[in-house]
Amino acid sequence: MAQELKELCQLLFPDSTEETAEYFSDITDYIKNLGAQNWEHIRKEPERLTEEMKQLTEQTQELAFTNYKTFVETAEISHTIINDLAKSKESLSLFLENTPLFLQECEKFSQIAGNIVKEKSRYSSIRNQSDKLLELLELPSLMREALNAEDYESALDIFTFVRNLSKRYSEIPIVQNTTAEIMTLWFETLYHLFNQLRYDLPLPQCLQILGYLRRANTVYRSTDDDEGSIYNVGGKINSSQSANDGLHVHFLKARNAWFEKALEDAKNAETPERILRRIVELHRIHLFNVLTQHKSIFLSDSQESKTKDDELSGTSALSCWLKLKVEMLAQILNQDLPKEDEASFESLLNQCMYLCLSFGRVGADMRCVLTPLFRNNILNQFHSGLEKADSQFENQMRSYKVPSIKNVPRPINESVSTGPPENLLDYYPLAEYCNGLLTVLNSMRVTAPLNIVKEVYNAFRESLNKAVQVLLAFYYREQQSFTDIEKQNFVSLCVCFTEDLVPYIAKCLSQSFPSTQVAELLGVTLTVLQESNILHVDQTIVCEPLSCITGVTVN
Repeated sequence: MAQELKELCQLLFPDSTEETAEYFSDITDYIKNLGAQNWEHIRKEPERLTEEMKQLTEQTQELAFTNYKTFVETAEISHTIINDLAKSKESLSLFLENTPLFLQECEKFSQIAGNIVKEKSRYSSIRNQSDKLLELLELPSLMREALNAEDYESALDIFTFVRNLSKRYSEIPIVQNTTAEIMTLWFETLYHLFNQLRYDLPLPQCLQILGYLRRANTVYRSTDDDEGSIYNVGGKINSSQSANDGLHVHFLKARNAWFEKALEDAKNAETPERILRRIVELHRIHLFNVLTQHKSIFLSDSQESKTKDDELSGTSALSCWLKLKVEMLAQILNQDLPKEDEASFESLLNQCMYLCLSFGRVGADMRCVLTPLFRNNILNQFHSGLEKADSQFENQMRSYKVPSIKNVPRPINESVSTGPPENLLDYYPLAEYCNGLLTVLNSMRVTAPLNIVKEVYNAFRESLNKAVQVLLAFYYREQQSFTDIEKQNFVSLCVCFTEDLVPYIAKCLSQSFPSTQVAELLGVTLTVLQESNILHVDQTIVCEPLSCITGVTVN
């Protein structure tokens, strides 16, 4: 119903701009009232409205005429009020715009005033504490004087005081600056202390220097919870054991630098003939000193740490460093040992064994590393000498001329029982071949270890077999041109090789490597050793190819 009345009002007044709810409610009431009248009343309604309009117009005109001055004054007053309100609004807007700036300026003024008060209070406090501040500022110069005088105890006391002071008053600039200067001086001190370890020092001085370093490390860690050590080579170390390991490493680095310098000086000062023995001597003296110093300085740490194994049997810094030094020594020996003569080689072997025994007293026996070097070098020299003797015998047989005069048998001289058979003198290739084999054995007379006996016997068997093949090749090559006497002389040469040279060499081998010592080394009896034929040169097998020439059967 309300919607229908609203639509009716819009049809009746299409040009009306008054569309408020109050406006339409008045018209709706009028229409409802009009709709309740009869036709006669409705027909007279326009006349009534016209008459009422006329009366209202006359009343309005009369009112305007009567109150004209009042209306004019009211209009002027309203205009004035509107202008005043506009000015007030502008003033209020300007006030609101300037108020935040005013508040900011007030806050700034309040802060400046507060800072002035704080500065005044601080300056008053500085004035009252000026004596103590002067003492604090003098600490870097006092520490510098202590360091110049090598008074490390006083320097450490100053360092401890400043570290504690910086921990309590770290936000004060003067404390920060003083701490920075003290830390610079202290690290300079540490550099000098570590640098002293790069020289030849007795044990008491090493203990004193390491004592200073340990104390400094303890002070630093106790005043700084974030850092575990003053040694930042591999990063921050947070545990006491790690700090001690860091001190181990720095000690070994410094002593290693001193040792390398000693080796370099020796290489520049010594003659080439003595340089290798001098290097071995430096390793024996200096490495032993470093081991002794290390054990004396860090022994308490090893005892207190129950989880720590023996320093020289694990992967500690000391064992790794010592392993590196031994490997370097082995490399030097491996390069230079072949250049040594027999006398120098024997002296060098004794010196190295003495070095190994010295290190064995501190749990670092290195015979297992150096012994194989000498063994391999002895074997190389042995094979080289044997090959030289074989080559020389083969060359001599190529140019050998069998005598065309019948040899006269030499009388047997029983007084000479230790030397080579005299029959070899009739055949100079066999004599020189025998001398070559004896020279090889004599070169190993003192230095040869027993554990090369098998290789020595095998090499001699192979050498004798090569000699037999050389004799056979010579016979097959020259037999067509042999006379009866020459053939008889060559047969005598082969018989001398079979019955004199081979048994004599076997005898020399048995004397160079006594079977009793070899059996003791192997842990077997002499019977077992003889049955194994390790120390046996089978004359029958070696000389069997010559039986077709000599017609002699060896038993």
